[in-house]
Amino acid sequence: MEIDLTPIVQRWDKLGSALGTELFVVRDDLLPFPLAGNKVRKLAAEFRIMPHSTTLVISNGGIDSNHCRTAAWFAALHGVRSHLVLHGACAEGGRALEMLRALGATYQVVRPTGIAETLSAAASHERDRGGVPVVIPGGCHSRAGAIAYRDAGLSVLREIHPNSVYVASGTGATQGGLIAAAARSASPPKIVGISVARDRGHGSIAVEEAARWAGADQASICFDDGFRAGGYARQDERTVDAVRFGWEHGLPLDGTYTGKAFAAILEAGRAGATPPEDRLLAHGWSLELDRWLDLMLTILARAHALPSLYTRTHCRPSPRVSCAERTLPRVAEYA
Repeated sequence: MEIDLTPIVQRWDKLGSALGTELFVVRDDLLPFPLAGNKVRKLAAEFRIMPHSTTLVISNGGIDSNHCRTAAWFAALHGVRSHLVLHGACAEGGRALEMLRALGATYQVVRPTGIAETLSAAASHERDRGGVPVVIPGGCHSRAGAIAYRDAGLSVLREIHPNSVYVASGTGATQGGLIAAAARSASPPKIVGISVARDRGHGSIAVEEAARWAGADQASICFDDGFRAGGYARQDERTVDAVRFGWEHGLPLDGTYTGKAFAAILEAGRAGATPPEDRLLAHGWSLELDRWLDLMLTILARAHALPSLYTRTHCRPSPRVSCAERTLPRVAEYA
């Protein structure tokens, strides 16, 4: 199955005006793959180089991880089994776990300190059975993932020439790939990574590694850990305010990834750090599962596709996404 991964770049004139700058957003959440956020681009690259003899895909992440869910979805599409090593509270990942089961995936929930050992044991067990396991790093922090974002970034930077690129930075491959893209650009923008979890010391090392994988050996790393709000999937007042502001202007955000990156953009705009002649690009946009899952489950329930998933009697309506004034290089139409 071929997936069109041409970047969808939107110019947000009214939102940019409210921020006092010219704003573009790369909407990876609109790529033609369900509920994947920015993980589809990296995982598509991983599956392209995966041996045909692969029998089991193994990866890890949080209990409601976009990455793990998308890995399970890709595995199902390719007729390969998947096993996920998850961390977090089961009560927080009810729907995400239901979706993994619906996709035929198996999973274990362990403490963070037990992830590496559990991954190794799962791979060894599959080899003992005569199978061929492939372990994909959590968050797709891999050479293939970094190169995928380098190539996507280059295609965007050929069309527009921002001064700064803001990206939510987790495991580091997305930011590292974009740094490599900037290094090859005629007018290199500053790549600003907004940490969603890691402190500057640990996060910068991971980003620098990914940048090297993608071909940028002497990279300058800008990794801002001031918007973590206490850690992964946690929110503070700035995150909540950024998410509210985005939705009120038609830009869907979540509190785990994009809300933190947008909080940094908001703060820069309000502080006057983005002059009117500045051009900002928010890259690799993604959304967490819960923002969209209620709507999707309602649609599937009506089609009686996965009846076991729908035990709840109430689903919150999903906010309508308003269309940006201009879209390039690919135009997306919304009903």
